[in-house]
Amino acid sequence: MKKMGFGKSKCIGKSWGYIITLATILFGAMPVSDARACGSCTDCNTWSKFVTQEMNLHEQWMINEWWTKYVLVAMQSYTDQVRDAVITNAMMIGAFLDGESELNSLRTVQELNAGTIKDYTVSDSICKFGTLSRSLAASQGRAKGTQIVLAERSQNRQLGQKNMASDQGGTRDRIARYKQFIKNFCDPGDYGNAMQKICTAAPPDKTRNLDINYTRLIDTKKTLDIDFLSGAAKAKPSDDENAVIALANNLYAHDVLDRIKSEDLKQTSVTDSRSTYLDQRSIVAKRSVAENSFNAIVGMKASGATSSQAYMKNVLTQLGLSAADAKKYLGNQDKPSYDAQMEILTKKLYQDPAFYANLYDTPANVERQYAALQSFGLMQRRDIFETIVRSEMLLSMILEMEISKYQDDIQNRQNKK
Repeated sequence: MKKMGFGKSKCIGKSWGYIITLATILFGAMPVSDARACGSCTDCNTWSKFVTQEMNLHEQWMINEWWTKYVLVAMQSYTDQVRDAVITNAMMIGAFLDGESELNSLRTVQELNAGTIKDYTVSDSICKFGTLSRSLAASQGRAKGTQIVLAERSQNRQLGQKNMASDQGGTRDRIARYKQFIKNFCDPGDYGNAMQKICTAAPPDKTRNLDINYTRLIDTKKTLDIDFLSGAAKAKPSDDENAVIALANNLYAHDVLDRIKSEDLKQTSVTDSRSTYLDQRSIVAKRSVAENSFNAIVGMKASGATSSQAYMKNVLTQLGLSAADAKKYLGNQDKPSYDAQMEILTKKLYQDPAFYANLYDTPANVERQYAALQSFGLMQRRDIFETIVRSEMLLSMILEMEISKYQDDIQNRQNKK
């Protein structure tokens, strides 16, 4: 109060009342005439200037110190904190979104990798089909080749081709067959031991009567030791080759046709044998149709390719057979036949319980196995179809032979007219 110029202490008690009264006058709450009641210590003009001065000082303090030093700084700090909080929150949400997107992408990639590994990793079961069928096509080709060779040999024998035992007729053919029988197939115990006088050098037991025993020679064997396609001359034919040819001679064309002299086939010949020769060729053709089924069966059991024999033995040993029994089952051959390979692929492979246990695999591998089984089934149906075709050929030939009787009768009656 002393700094304001108040020298008398009696005005100190009234100063706050004057200030309030002056503020009331300035702000319109009290009329000017009522300001006289402030007292006589100081006039109202002095109070007005003083209040104005104080208000200016207060305004400058509020602007320069309170607002600038405290409120503005505090609000800026508050704004920064709010901004940081909002931006940090947004950044956290963005980071969560980025993390979610990245994790989803990684999960998708991992799922694709797992699917790729699952779908494109081939199991051992598929490898079995591949290794077991590795030489199947080659063995089938050899079977067809053996069938053709046997058919051609039979025709050459019946037509008396050069270097055949029948090139001079049926007598020489029978002599050659009889010598082969004595050497390879004669059984001294036949006819109540009556054959002992004929079988002077008895052949081993494994080849006796093989020339007439189809079951023991062909039906019970998976692979025959037959190879007519090597092209190399053999010092000695195998037992199966001798037996198959002898059995074919006994079953088909056991009595070869008589030879016609070449001069009798000429047009100027007195004896016209041309019709007889054509009839003989017709008989050979009919016999070849009948023998074709036999040749096809022998061809399928002939020696095949070698690529799959080790794996076929493994399949049999897994079924409980010893290595020696497995080899014996396949025919004691390192070249399993087409028939033996199809036996493993379409029958023996599924007698192992491990095959069905291995079906607990990925869906892709199961589908692959199903496709392989379908391919083997298709091959089986193809073999069945070829068998039906051969049966139809036999039936058509039998029908032709029956009709030929009526045809000859009609032809004879027409010739009499």
